[in-house]
Amino acid sequence: MENQKEKLARINMLAQDIVQTLLQEAFFNKDSHLRDSVEHLANTVAALTKIQLEEDQNVTDTLRYSVSKMRIARNAVHAEYLKKEKETQELA
Repeated sequence: MENQKEKLARINMLAQDIVQTLLQEAFFNKDSHLRDSVEHLANTVAALTKIQLEEDQNVTDTLRYSVSKMRIARNAVHAEYLKKEKETQELA
């Protein structure tokens, strides 16, 4: 069974794999807001796991960065939601 540090390292690796996939592939190009949101979320997860693994030398800045990225992701998802909702209303 994995211990906490191994699980955090695995989460960090998975988050970085997501970012690498997004950078290498034409993945989510159709919905760039959603693609950017996934990238921001994956980067935030990676940053937070580094804090937990005590690999981050500047926790305050990392947390500030994480909050900013989460806000950007939330706003992008919300904008996409409003766009879809508007399209649905126009079809009705």
